[in-house]
Amino acid sequence: MTLEKLKTLIESPPAWSQSDENSINQPYNHIASNPGKNFRAKLIHLFNQFYLLDENIIQTLTQIVEILHNSSLIIDDIEDNSQLRRGVVASHMLYGVPMSINTANYMYFVAMDLLRNLSHDAVTSNDLMKIFNEELLYLHRGQGLDIYWRDSLPKVVPTEEMYFNMVMNKTGGLFRLTLKIMERLSEYWQGQKSLVPLGNLLGIIYQVRDDYLNLTDSSMIETKGFADDISEGKLSFPIIHGINYAKIHDPNNTLLLDILCLKTKDENLKKNAIRYLSDCSKSFEYTSSVLKKLTTLLHSNSYFPDVTNDSTNSQTEAIKQVYNIMEKLANV
Repeated sequence: MTLEKLKTLIESPPAWSQSDENSINQPYNHIASNPGKNFRAKLIHLFNQFYLLDENIIQTLTQIVEILHNSSLIIDDIEDNSQLRRGVVASHMLYGVPMSINTANYMYFVAMDLLRNLSHDAVTSNDLMKIFNEELLYLHRGQGLDIYWRDSLPKVVPTEEMYFNMVMNKTGGLFRLTLKIMERLSEYWQGQKSLVPLGNLLGIIYQVRDDYLNLTDSSMIETKGFADDISEGKLSFPIIHGINYAKIHDPNNTLLLDILCLKTKDENLKKNAIRYLSDCSKSFEYTSSVLKKLTTLLHSNSYFPDVTNDSTNSQTEAIKQVYNIMEKLANV
């Protein structure tokens, strides 16, 4: 390389081509090419019946949330040593751990960069960046606690309250980020009651349900593998209940805790753990009852704006649909 070319290189922004972009984005493109059920995108459109944001804003916000969600799943699969995601091989199994970590982290900043398209003034941009950073901090705090508990077994077994606080950080983060951004951008919404508590409740229901299905739903075998949470050693909601039940009512029986500490892939051992949760501690029954309790909280507290004569039919219908979604999630 000539001195003149080096001089030009030094005095210019770093070079970056679409080919370079495609090369480093392979782990992300892999997971994005196997989409989930677009659950978050549907919720954003439902919530927009209250916020009345322009469609271009909704499209950008949906893209931001999807990028954050997919990127967090890539990292999550590495941290959990998961082999499958959405029924196909996890990104890090195809492209390696180093590239997958780099890609997921890179895409967090791509999502952050997209925030600039949502605002054209410095004050709003600063507010949006604050929301983004705050919720990404919460997400990593929650994920960090989840990992710490798993890797500290048998020294640390969280209580139910500790679990819910962790989920508020971890799973509630993207729901809160979405709602906070929409409320900040909506001229129509100024001064009205926030929907953020509804997002928190949705996050808790979503995570407890996911924990339950991982150990009970046969369809999960195809998408994540049989009882993957046991192989991970994860302290999910039913497992926390089962371990704490044994401590009080069956202290000499350490079967569940022992199997969890093994992080085993042995199906017979995993079936023994599931049998204990089902027949001895009744943890699945208890988890189902907690989900039902959470839906009563949904109905007994006003997490939606009051429906008045000024409310549109679309707003009333959106409330019904969100209720239906949350009740369906809780019905296991």
